[in-house]
Amino acid sequence: MFASSINQACRPAKRCAVRRQAFAAVVLLLLGNAVLVRPGAAAVPEWPELSFSAASIEFAGRRLEGVQARVGEGGEYRLSFERMQGPEAGFLGRGLDLSGRLEDLHRDDPALTVAATLNTLGLAGRFGLQTRPEAWRLELEFSEQEAGLLTELPGLPAAAGWIRRGRFDAAFELRQAGDQAPDFGFRMGASDLSFDSPDGRYAAEGLTVSASGSAVAGESPGFVIEGALQSGELLLMDFYRDFADAALAFGIEGRLTGGGLELDRVSLDDGGALSMEAAAQIGLADADPEWSLRVTRLELAFPAAYRRYLESTAAVWALDGLEVTGQVSWSGQWESGALASGDLEIVDFSAVDVQRDRFAVTGLEAHVRPGDHAFDSRLRWQGLLVGDINLGAGTALLDSEPGTVALVEPLRLEVLGGRLDLSTLRIVLPGSRAEGRGEPDIRLEAGIEGLDMSRLTTALGWPEFGGTISGEIPGVSLNGGVLTVDGEIRFAVFDGLVSLKNLSVERPFGVLPSLAADIEASNLDLQQLTSTFSFGRIAGRLDGYVSDLRMLDWEPVAFDAWLGTPAAQKGSNDISRQAVNRLTAIGGGSPTAALASPLIRMFSNFSYRRLGLGCALQSNVCHLRGLTDDGEGVLLLEGAGVPKITIRAFNRNIDWPQMVSNLLAVAEGDAIQVGEPPGR
Repeated sequence: MFASSINQACRPAKRCAVRRQAFAAVVLLLLGNAVLVRPGAAAVPEWPELSFSAASIEFAGRRLEGVQARVGEGGEYRLSFERMQGPEAGFLGRGLDLSGRLEDLHRDDPALTVAATLNTLGLAGRFGLQTRPEAWRLELEFSEQEAGLLTELPGLPAAAGWIRRGRFDAAFELRQAGDQAPDFGFRMGASDLSFDSPDGRYAAEGLTVSASGSAVAGESPGFVIEGALQSGELLLMDFYRDFADAALAFGIEGRLTGGGLELDRVSLDDGGALSMEAAAQIGLADADPEWSLRVTRLELAFPAAYRRYLESTAAVWALDGLEVTGQVSWSGQWESGALASGDLEIVDFSAVDVQRDRFAVTGLEAHVRPGDHAFDSRLRWQGLLVGDINLGAGTALLDSEPGTVALVEPLRLEVLGGRLDLSTLRIVLPGSRAEGRGEPDIRLEAGIEGLDMSRLTTALGWPEFGGTISGEIPGVSLNGGVLTVDGEIRFAVFDGLVSLKNLSVERPFGVLPSLAADIEASNLDLQQLTSTFSFGRIAGRLDGYVSDLRMLDWEPVAFDAWLGTPAAQKGSNDISRQAVNRLTAIGGGSPTAALASPLIRMFSNFSYRRLGLGCALQSNVCHLRGLTDDGEGVLLLEGAGVPKITIRAFNRNIDWPQMVSNLLAVAEGDAIQVGEPPGR
């Protein structure tokens, strides 16, 4: 039908045969089966005007509807159709309109050469066709085109609409020789490319990209792609990279199979910080495809690798601004998305939090082979610092189960004059066989023995405590990004027992860390406790609790607390004049009113039967309570003996920041200010 329509539209027959070949070449181009290089231009003979129209044309399993074609006397042509139907034809949308000028069309029997300019969808380029016995080649080229024109091309991903600025070049070639399968080649480049997604998660500014490649058709079509990102900035979700300091070259070599995609080579190289060679298989048959990855070589050189590829992502956990040195190399095998084996080597690695002074690890050396049970995987370090707590050097023997980092034997660290014993530490990485998908699964059990409280509190920036601390951490887990301690943590301190329950921490190293816990104190020695804070001496014992504690950025924002004399304690105990003043001031009274009478001024110590102080913190206000409340005041201390002292608080709602200031003043031995000075 196609050939007969052409014959009826032109005469003589010999010239029509030439027209048929030229028109067929244009149609072949429209169907997406060809790519061209620019041929040399030649003089175009005068043309008799040629026009053609058809309601539909069927060609190569496709159907063109509303076809219009015209060639003018000067070689100007225009070809359009309203719609294409057929396999894989939807990318052309409703239709296409091509125009240009035939620059060369000659036949040197049996060879045929066609060259022309091409204009379509705002793009301007050139195409050419060369045929000879048993071989043909089709070429297409665009130069210095505005990247914004890509937003109007049908069939491209929606991301093409994000482009704001840039220019691009593109050249394509399709050729076939004899009975060999057709092969395809391309070359593309973009400069000053800028785009951003509506949600701001993907963006580029001034990006320069180049890529070239080839593909061969057949039962298992193969392809090769090589390219580079050479300048500009790129943001992909949490990953950010400025390519001004070094280009990133990439390469992919693979083939399509009946079940999916096989990538025989995936390579990355930036000339110093990152080098990778890998291979992969991806199944395309299912909605949730199976995949496997084999990394034959991944090498990272720090500090450049951290600055270029890791810092932007690490910033999500507030791990940016680190000073990192050393080298890391890795090889490994993933099967069905789970780590099957690997080989990790770390050489002279150090990471120091120079901005926030939260941690430092120095001289880290490791050789780990997950999956190789005959190999002793070891980790050793020269220095380990958490805040101002020095954990010193250490060596750990690790499990070799793929996807798992675990201690084979307990790890003992000498710290703060005592000892930290890690009896269990197990981290199951995401995607491992043992854990499946999601986030890391962490299990930790530890014991603390004989830590010097004076050194610990100094390292934490707290008022200096005396004595030692011992206790157990029964288990730690990670779920939904929240670090949770299983069970209770018990500490022997101040000759009593303190236990933490329901302890959980969100973003421990991130922005605005959040902590939740319940605390119980039992039978603490009040004399040790009060002397630690320079509160003044109070003898006796103390029980208490802090329920529903909530801290934000390590500052308390809510809790319900109580500290008081144990119910089982009988008789009286001593309290010093200084402690009476402090307790009175914290309760909102005058620090000297309780000791104002001439008789009481003769005594430096007093007796008391019981004391109790409670505070429910909400919205920066401490709602005070005591042993009893008679409607006029809250009883904080019930005296005993002669002289008998009773301390009451008449202000039940106390400004929390003011109360904290009072406590700090107590610790420093300063005068306490309650309310505003006279005249304000």
